[in-house]
Amino acid sequence: MKIETFEMMRMECLYENLVDYNLSESGVLPMKLSELFDDQGDAENFINQELWYPESSGSPLLRECIAQFYPDCKPSNITVTNGGSEANFLSLWTLLEKGRRLACMLPNYMQAWGLGRAYAEGVDTFHLVLQEENGQKRWALDVDELRQVVTPKTNAILITNPNNPTGAVLTEDEMEVVVEAARSVGAWIIADEIYRGAEIEGDTSPTFWGRYEKVVVTSGLSTAFALPGLRIGWVVAPEEIIEQIWIRHD
Repeated sequence: MKIETFEMMRMECLYENLVDYNLSESGVLPMKLSELFDDQGDAENFINQELWYPESSGSPLLRECIAQFYPDCKPSNITVTNGGSEANFLSLWTLLEKGRRLACMLPNYMQAWGLGRAYAEGVDTFHLVLQEENGQKRWALDVDELRQVVTPKTNAILITNPNNPTGAVLTEDEMEVVVEAARSVGAWIIADEIYRGAEIEGDTSPTFWGRYEKVVVTSGLSTAFALPGLRIGWVVAPEEIIEQIWIRHD
């Protein structure tokens, strides 16, 4: 299998810690360890924690806490990963098949596009397009293009919502179009929701979880929760898929 060089990440890995101002960073400023503790007792418990192997799928308490971020979600629907990137990696590895294709939203963080070209037959892209509605411009889903690229060979549809880099959030109607397109061919929806929770105002963006029986959600603490150094990500999925992802994580 040939894995193409992820050019953007290569550039970031080489230079992001050498510059005074990193204009490519998309997360909020990180928290300090001292901000995580409510009192001195919490800090002491942290300092005295043994750095032993944790549960490879995440502790029951952690998975229970993550499940509360999603409607009708159980800890058994969660597996914890080494950041959101590993969550995407494991999910795509588990779901994509040779001879099938990935439909991928653009613009995007291009990890899924590259992995789709390695794990599946190829990648078909659909776009967000800048439209004017009621005097306001917004990035909207190109519904016609999505329907055109989703075919019986489509194994999975990759959505990033809220979107990177536009910040656009799909409307309820647009989310339903994605679900209808996936259901029409029996494809999985892989929803990268790493920016859900980063809203400056208004409600938390809606999740794809619970809208369709073949949904996998990836996320983590790095971008919206200001804790990238913890390297905590997760996958939300039906239990049988969680088991397969956990096996690959092993």
